[in-house]
Amino acid sequence: MPTLRAFACLLPILLPLMPLHAQPLTLWLNEGGHDIAHELDACLVDAQWQPAPALDCAKNAETRWEAEVERLGARLDKVLGREARLALEISMAAWEQGREADLALVESYHAQLVEVQLGDPDLLPLSRQLHRNAVWEQRARYLRRLLDGLSEPAREVP
Repeated sequence: MPTLRAFACLLPILLPLMPLHAQPLTLWLNEGGHDIAHELDACLVDAQWQPAPALDCAKNAETRWEAEVERLGARLDKVLGREARLALEISMAAWEQGREADLALVESYHAQLVEVQLGDPDLLPLSRQLHRNAVWEQRARYLRRLLDGLSEPAREVP
């Protein structure tokens, strides 16, 4: 039952920051993103959602999402033409600014939760970390969709 209680306490904290345009989990076969999400889930289950070990799982996942964004950006840079590469550079710079703003929002949001004593204080650091992860994961998914679009076979126009 402690696992259910922990999860129930996290839901009200996690739901407000979930993007409305969130898409269902898609399988990234043979790619890092799919592995990161599944390994985080497995790690959280192994940690039985206990605050300290679960937080370690989530921090490790953030590091991996950061690396995945870097890897996917580098792959896109290699396959895009000159104009698209320049656009990618501009996009990455803008995303980095947006990322910092999003991470600042996550920090402020959780500081306010602590201040008004909402949520389980032991689980708030985990909630904060999972929100940080979501910022990185969303960018990785976007870059993955761009790469996938480049690898789709050309369709004939009827």
